[in-house]
Amino acid sequence: MTYTDGLNAVETDLPSSLLRYGNWRFDQLLNADHWIPASLINAWPWKAKTRLRFSALPSEVLAEILKHVHWRDLLMMRQVCKQLNDVSRTRAVWTSQYQSYLAEKEFRLAAEEPMDHYSAAELESWVSQRRSADQEWGITKHLVRERTTSLNDDWYALTLVPGGRWLLATLRDGSVLCYDLEDPEMRSIVLTPPRDENNELIYSVTVDIDRSSPTLRFFMVTYLMDYLPQPLTGSLDLMIWCVNLRGHGSSARLEAHFLHSFPATEPSNTVISISLRGDLLARLMYTPGFRFYIEVFDWRLSTESVHRRTVIFPRQTEVPNSIRLLPGRRLAFVSLHNLFVYDIGIMVDDRPIAPVIPSSPSEHHWALSDSNGSYHFQLCQSNLDTEAVTLVLISKQMIYQLVIPHNVDHIPHLVHHAEVPRPCYMYTAGREKVLGENFKSILFKVGVANDSESGAITRCELVVSSTLQRLLCARCAFQPILTEDIGRIIIKADTTIFVLDTSRYRVGQISS
Repeated sequence: MTYTDGLNAVETDLPSSLLRYGNWRFDQLLNADHWIPASLINAWPWKAKTRLRFSALPSEVLAEILKHVHWRDLLMMRQVCKQLNDVSRTRAVWTSQYQSYLAEKEFRLAAEEPMDHYSAAELESWVSQRRSADQEWGITKHLVRERTTSLNDDWYALTLVPGGRWLLATLRDGSVLCYDLEDPEMRSIVLTPPRDENNELIYSVTVDIDRSSPTLRFFMVTYLMDYLPQPLTGSLDLMIWCVNLRGHGSSARLEAHFLHSFPATEPSNTVISISLRGDLLARLMYTPGFRFYIEVFDWRLSTESVHRRTVIFPRQTEVPNSIRLLPGRRLAFVSLHNLFVYDIGIMVDDRPIAPVIPSSPSEHHWALSDSNGSYHFQLCQSNLDTEAVTLVLISKQMIYQLVIPHNVDHIPHLVHHAEVPRPCYMYTAGREKVLGENFKSILFKVGVANDSESGAITRCELVVSSTLQRLLCARCAFQPILTEDIGRIIIKADTTIFVLDTSRYRVGQISS
């Protein structure tokens, strides 16, 4: 019997008699001689007369077992012998670990490139960084790894691309810088050129990930958020870019291509929130008369002379917070006490001027109304899966998940996710991770168990540098940004960006 014949002979035995032990701890596996089935031993007659140990199994069988071993035990097994070290580094093992991790998550998560573009070492880095962040998020008095980079005075707004590697910084001249946070030196490149020379304008950027692309690709809109003095000069257009990932590993970079622009900025109005999804661009506008409205554009068909748009007029008694475009041509509007879902009506060609706000509000498709004032909503994150969009909302000490099905005939429902003990202020929340601050200006992280019916949580302090702690106490820091999948926190304080990595897996281990 050949070696290959022997392996084929026991294929049917592997899932039931071997792989069911795949979740055993490391010490149990090393002393597992007694559970190796006779069919496996007899398949290799040249081994039948010797006492078979776990490490003496053929590499193919070891690989099948290691695919199901806990990721930390998998790293520990490398210290046992050369064979286990070699097998634990194979691509088949880490492909399985990658797929298992994705299957555990309730929200969509994926690497920046197709899986077959990654080596075994790169898959190990991807999985270990995220597994480590999940585990470390629940450790008490967690000392995070802290890195900094300096900014000049022209900087204003930060946006973190989903995935946590690319940080976009918008300057006052309208240009956008891109920082690679996996680079130990966090070097930046100019992603888009300057728009004008008026350094008193305040620009920002919003991104929309293209889920149909196998490699990281997103659309980006740069827009005027606010202004300081009048009169305004320079370009006030909404500018849409397509950004693609080029290269691989440590040599990867983002490259932007201009797609379209059209003037849609009224000098007297302020943008509160903006959302981009496919060909639709929505923005929540606030007027000097303390009134607001929502414009939804087909940005590909809007020009200098004609806007293809529809306008939504929420109740003017609301305190507006943010908007989010949803699948099925719908839009979620979040106010302080209520949440509304609107159908996006038929778009028409309109003059490029601010709309006249009518006396009666637009009709909504669905509403979450707060009659007794118990809600104080803040929209933190949205997660898309195959059946629904989940909006993560903060209200006082409570964390909610609003599940909005893609099927418009199904009614959205609000789920109480967790309650954070007082006293604290929550900055942002995801499906599993929450970041906040207590009354002593000490950052804390909260881990929420998704599989817990009671919303079990673990609350732990973040130990940061004395420099950052001093800036937090002096209220010199902007609201932190959290990327949930790798537990990375971005804080801008004065002219410094602080990058806090809660994962103990070293940054910069992605191979070129």
